[in-house]
Amino acid sequence: MWSPIWHQAVTRSLLSGKIFGGNKTVIFSVHAPFCGNRLRIRFSNRFGGVPYDIGAVRIVYNGNTVPVTLNGKESFPIPAGSCPFSDEIPLSVSAGSDIEIRLFYTSPVNDCNMIEEGASLLKGNQTEAVSFKSKKPFISKVLGAYNAVPAVEYIEIDTDETVHSVVAFGDSITAMSRWTKPLARRLEEAYHGEFVLLNSGISGNCLLYEPKGFFGPVFGEKGISRFRRDVLDIPGLHTVIISLGVNDVSYFTDQTRELINLQTFSQEITKMVNVLHDKNVRAVIQTITPRLGVSRTMGKFTPEMEELRLEINRWIRSAGIFDYVFDAEAVVREEHGGRLYYAEGLHQGDRLHPNAAGGQKLAEAFDLEKLTGRRLK
Repeated sequence: MWSPIWHQAVTRSLLSGKIFGGNKTVIFSVHAPFCGNRLRIRFSNRFGGVPYDIGAVRIVYNGNTVPVTLNGKESFPIPAGSCPFSDEIPLSVSAGSDIEIRLFYTSPVNDCNMIEEGASLLKGNQTEAVSFKSKKPFISKVLGAYNAVPAVEYIEIDTDETVHSVVAFGDSITAMSRWTKPLARRLEEAYHGEFVLLNSGISGNCLLYEPKGFFGPVFGEKGISRFRRDVLDIPGLHTVIISLGVNDVSYFTDQTRELINLQTFSQEITKMVNVLHDKNVRAVIQTITPRLGVSRTMGKFTPEMEELRLEINRWIRSAGIFDYVFDAEAVVREEHGGRLYYAEGLHQGDRLHPNAAGGQKLAEAFDLEKLTGRRLK
């Protein structure tokens, strides 16, 4: 059975891919929590209006370099609107091992995301390189941006094992992978590859709202619009961790209050939960973490925004419709003068995004049995 070991929710890149595209190689690693004998990659050109060209893709595993082909060809176009799988690659993958992906794209690519902090970006075709020097991200990491991984939506392994997907459905706090990766390691150690944690976070994403302006396309379709593609369509879906809302409340103004409010938020989340339960999928939700005192680059966070955040969290804790409420706010908050802030030492300097220590603390706070509904092995 084909089961994903890696996934990203693709979105549009800045300036129709031109910033991230053309004669570049991206190198990143993925982890396999279970074993298998074949591998395939699913490419994505959902948002591109024209085809783009892949010049070469290589897998580096156990000291061997293996070419990835599509229809037997090592270089190939991805037609506009398509999401094709590569040819199947014979590859004996051991549980707990890492696989390096090297992707050279010759033309601008519009479909991408930024979920791999360790991703390297290089000029030219470096898929056969022995050593290389990474290019720094175009945007500062303070904004939650890494080197983008273009064109790839899934990496899957054909396995004889039964694997269940746990999907983290969120914004940049999820997309940055600082809590998802340590949580994935905990799941692997506790359940020996029975569960795989997949990242469906998009930086700047909202549940209810689609921001306009320069960064609007990068922030993706609102959560209620991308829910099917980035959650329900994921193979082996078992549990969903809903982690949206911090950006919604930051757009709460007199002009948006008809859309962004507690009633609409609770109604849309309840609809999602009902759909998940109808499919026998566990619905888990996180409370919204603090945002007071964010850096100036993140904009002003008003008292009205904070009150809405607190109202939503009170509803989350009391709604009684979730299989598990993970109180993320309680894990990272500290109080000053009766107001809640992201605790010092747990954020990356912006009082919004967890640093490595904050991500680790969040991951360790999850009750794995409540998350999965399974006893620890």
